[in-house]
Amino acid sequence: MFSWRSYALAAVLAITMALTGAWRATAGTGPHDISRPVFYLTLHPETAPPSSNVLAVEVDYDGPLRTGRITVDAGGIKGVAQISEAGDGCSPREGIFRCDMNLNPKSQGWSHKELVMRPATGAKAGDSGVLRYTVTAAGVPPVRGSITVIAGRPELRVNEGEDVRGHGPGDAFDVPVLIRNTGDVPARGVALGFDGAGDVHPAAGHRNCARLSDDGETRCLFPDAVIAPGETWRVAPLPRVRTSEDAVDARLSYAASAYNADLKPGDLGRDPQRGKGPALRLERDPGDGGDWLFTTDAGSPATIDVPVTNDADFEARGDSLSGEVGTEHKVIIGYVNHGPADPNVAKVRAVFTVPPGAKVVQAPYDPELEEEEWEQHCLTHDGGRTYTCDGNTKVGRENLFEFTLRIVTKDSRPGSVAVWAEVIHDNARTRLPDPRPANDKVEVRLTASGPAPAADTDTDAGGLGVWTLTAGAAAVVGAGGVLVVRRMRRESSADPAEEGEPGKGAPGAG
Repeated sequence: MFSWRSYALAAVLAITMALTGAWRATAGTGPHDISRPVFYLTLHPETAPPSSNVLAVEVDYDGPLRTGRITVDAGGIKGVAQISEAGDGCSPREGIFRCDMNLNPKSQGWSHKELVMRPATGAKAGDSGVLRYTVTAAGVPPVRGSITVIAGRPELRVNEGEDVRGHGPGDAFDVPVLIRNTGDVPARGVALGFDGAGDVHPAAGHRNCARLSDDGETRCLFPDAVIAPGETWRVAPLPRVRTSEDAVDARLSYAASAYNADLKPGDLGRDPQRGKGPALRLERDPGDGGDWLFTTDAGSPATIDVPVTNDADFEARGDSLSGEVGTEHKVIIGYVNHGPADPNVAKVRAVFTVPPGAKVVQAPYDPELEEEEWEQHCLTHDGGRTYTCDGNTKVGRENLFEFTLRIVTKDSRPGSVAVWAEVIHDNARTRLPDPRPANDKVEVRLTASGPAPAADTDTDAGGLGVWTLTAGAAAVVGAGGVLVVRRMRRESSADPAEEGEPGKGAPGAG
């Protein structure tokens, strides 16, 4: 579930500016340089992240499109790095060269020029030089800047955490976090990110940390930290986090980044919620992390499972139909989650057992799911006798599914809707406790009238029952029915053995 939506880096930069002012100022009305002040050039491109050899000269400009030029002075990086490509047909060379570089309206993103670099022959880790440049365009003042180019990169990895068990909603616990530099140059300044996906939140705000959003995403900055190659440092005091009241299948992820090596300018307009408590700090780990395993890729997050002892009241929603034999009627079945648990990774199943006196002639159908080759929300594995419908687990949200049934006999026995939820972890499923099991199953009543037909020879239901999708099915949905279909994070296939009511196998006819 680890999104790192902001980890790349725009949001971390916003916090950097808000907490430390570490990035160069952007005051002024004309175009100005917003390039990263330091560029680390990997000496190991075979293991480095993609585009780690691309240096970007970036300009903040808010105006109409202007045709411009960039003049690059590469003399200062001789012996450290060489520019191999500059794009747009520009041929870079040692010393001074010029290339086209347009100034774009801000709505199109930063104006930038990408320079592809490689280490100079004989360059050693820690060698450095200064690349200078000037960006010019008619009608605006020139933009001048420089970037320090360093041979080598810091590569930060974090310890693989241990799963945390035995907690309930609202419980707090500590998380040991260690950071190791496996690169070939020191990391000067460190950003540490936590993401609890709304289920795990920092228990106390620290003045060098800030919440990026309300869903448990937090960044902490250590601008003065220096982690030399091979060293392992730990966060002190231990970061403390708390589970939310609706958590059940919580997960916590964290990762570390080095300033300049992994961060670059992004959206500077965010207003992070800065903490006010004592600052977290980094301390040298006396054992150099010898008792821990670390993430295998630099910058990648470690994730720990935090299963929370919680429950959720799922209420089944049924319906009724009444009419003469041979007539067709719409019924809407489904369920609602009354909470408190709001599982993120779960399969919620509403099993609709069709009344014996009726047959399904139209099941819920979502053409978008069909187009993307995803399963429909409601499936049958027994020719239409029962349907299993999967939906969203959000607390307070109704998940409703519309069926069209034809009354085929005067059999008035009811059908039913039964609902339950399973939390999924590593392909293992655990039934989510329900504090009110009495409302987990409800009837779907049938009242038939009129003479019984000699025989029901219509075969449309069989085709729809096994999801032979037709243009007619799409037309019914498009005609303005009240079909409600919602996506959820769920497995891609249904297990026929699970189509039944909990503990009863495949359910029978009411």
